Parts: sequence; C-alpha cells; structure tokens
Amino acid sequence: MSSIFLNLLCFDVPFVGNVAQSGHGPSLWVWILLIAAGIVATITDLRTMLIRNWLTLPLLVAGLTYSGIVAGTPGVIDSLEGAGVAGGVFLAAYAFARGGAGDAKLMMAFGSWVGFQCSAVLLLSVAIVGFLAAMGLIVKRCGITQIPNAIFHQIMMTRMGFLRFLKGHKLNQEENIIYQAESQPRPKLWFPYAPSILLGTIGAWWYWEQFGGVL
Repeated sequence: MSSIFLNLLCFDVPFVGNVAQSGHGPSLWVWILLIAAGIVATITDLRTMLIRNWLTLPLLVAGLTYSGIVAGTPGVIDSLEGAGVAGGVFLAAYAFARGGAGDAKLMMAFGSWVGFQCSAVLLLSVAIVGFLAAMGLIVKRCGITQIPNAIFHQIMMTRMGFLRFLKGHKLNQEENIIYQAESQPRPKLWFPYAPSILLGTIGAWWYWEQFGGVL
C-alpha cells in the first residue's frame, strides 16, 4: 500500500537523485508548485520589497525532505546541489554585493525541488529574464541612453562584490540594515527580482521539456 501511495505521489519522480542517469525531469506538479510560489513571492515583493521567510524556508525544507523520502541520501545530495547551483550566485550577491536575501532563499528553495542539472537551466533562465527586465525598466524610467551607464555601474558593483569575496569581507548585518533603511521609500531605480524568478522558472520549465539539461 505504501509503495502504491508513493508512486501516486511522485508520478515520474525518478529524476530525484539521478537526473543524469534517468533522463527524467521534475514532474508537472513540481513546476506548478514552484510557479505558484513564484506568484506569491512576486506579490509580496511588489507590495513590500520583501520575499517572506514563511514562503521560502518551508519550501526549501519541503524540497529537501521530499527528495530524501523519495530517493534517500542520493536524493538529498541532488537536492542540496540543486539549491547550491540555483541559489549560490544570489547568496554570494547578498553577502558581498547587497543582493536580496529573499531572492537567494527563493532560488535555493526552487533548486532543492528540481535538482542539480535542472537548476543550471533555472539559473540561466532567471538570469536572462532578469537582465532583460532590468534593461526594460532602465529604458522606461531613464531612457535608452542610460543603458551603458547602468551596465557599467553593474559591472563595477560586481567587481566590488568579487573583491570583497576574495578578501572575505562580507557585508555585515549593520550595513545591510542601513542599506534597507536607505531603500525606504522605494528608490527610483528599485528593481524587484521576484517577477524575473517567476518568469525565469516558466522559461526553465519550457526549455527543460523541449531540450533537457545544459550539461
């Protein structure tokens, strides 16, 4: 009985823990779950400039737990690798370049559900959507002539963050609090990233179904 229930729960779940070997990807219901979470995150991000812990942390724990139940230790390892791939860049951006903590936690949670290989697709898709969205907002708010300045500014911010990383100089809690205080009310160039994560997740779903992984 328990095996029948597990099969009904997991559908085509062999992707967990052995994506490369099985050739399977996340089930349809997993993508629907992540898209629903992305919609909730988008709403809270647009309203409050925050992606709430009550959404991201339970989703991350659930992804790890689910993978462990379905595929044991290999599933948990694949889930952790997925969280690291999807959220690692965002976590580094938060620690060293004033990126969003909520963005990082949401991406880690998503990665825990889709596993290592699919997380690479997810990360690339979100990055592409985020770049295009940022360029579109810059054109709308400041004009197309400001795109080179915006790109140069972002390159310099990335360089500063990378140097902090090499030196081990993380932004401390006080600096992050000051930055958040300076961000109220919403600054002119404030850019909510949750919508990009949502659209990037949809794009990753489409790409994975059409072409599979990138590795």
